[in-house]
Amino acid sequence: MKRSGVLLFLVIVLSLLCFQAYAQKGGLIFYLSPNQFDEFQTTASKLIAKYVTAAGYECRELVAGNEDVTLQLNQLDNAITQKPKAIIIAACNGDAVIDGVQKARAAGIPVIAFDRIITSTQVDFTSVAGCYRMGVLCAGEVSRLLKEKYGSVKGTVLDIMGDPGDSYTVLIEQGFQDTMKANPDVKINTKIADGWAADKAGNIADDWMVAYPKTDLIFSHAEHLAAAISSVLDTKGYKKGEVIMVSTAGMPMGLGLVRDGWLQSTVEQPLAAQADGVAMFLKDIIAKKKLKLGNYTVGGFPSVLEQESYGPILRIPGSVITLKNVDDPKFWGNQVKK
Repeated sequence: MKRSGVLLFLVIVLSLLCFQAYAQKGGLIFYLSPNQFDEFQTTASKLIAKYVTAAGYECRELVAGNEDVTLQLNQLDNAITQKPKAIIIAACNGDAVIDGVQKARAAGIPVIAFDRIITSTQVDFTSVAGCYRMGVLCAGEVSRLLKEKYGSVKGTVLDIMGDPGDSYTVLIEQGFQDTMKANPDVKINTKIADGWAADKAGNIADDWMVAYPKTDLIFSHAEHLAAAISSVLDTKGYKKGEVIMVSTAGMPMGLGLVRDGWLQSTVEQPLAAQADGVAMFLKDIIAKKKLKLGNYTVGGFPSVLEQESYGPILRIPGSVITLKNVDDPKFWGNQVKK
């Protein structure tokens, strides 16, 4: 029995060594993460590592503290000196990293923008949620919920964006505002939570509800902001659903807010599919092959690879989550182990 146990242990060790050797055979890939303070970013890091390793590469992560632009620029320079096969970056600020991106590509290192679009210079690939489309879906939910309340689409909305240096919130806002133009009886008041700070979103909501206690709906651009806002509403004595809430991302905490009744609707960002999308094209990107544009299925989602002025971009649509479908296992927030 003891001998069998030893043999089993050796088999496991050898299997792990073989897998590690396989992962390193393709070479080193860096992933530059902007932060690790919410469930989205911590899960993004795990999924990038999972899919990049499965594609046959070693994945090494660098975290820019709490959205520290200067630190991320230094990390980008450091990654370039190690001559990796590619650099995947979720930029703290898309404009601030331009010089580093250009330096990497000049050194022959492909740069892949993940989740956050870099538009002011060329990149080799971008994998994102269809953020503009997410904004459109959010507008549809806001309109639906206001109509359910009043019988027509009208009311007052507090719109709390994330950091304006992040294309995610900017594109969601564009889609939201463009769609809501069809509803002139809805008054939208937009505020900004710089750095995606939850405490700032909470303070915005606190101050706003003092001045405008009969606000109908609060639309926060991510669920960690919604969590802080729900705490503010609870402290002020509002009941669940008294102030309608809509958000985005599909984080476990967001799905929990839906189940608890604080959040009436959220639009999922298809995180797992975004990471899968990087791995799908990784070998061709590193080989500098021309990517075939068109429709793909990524992580079960119908997606499209298009050419923009800054390079090829894979757009993956989001999904509306309400109390009716919150337990669907396809949502990445239901796949994360507690």
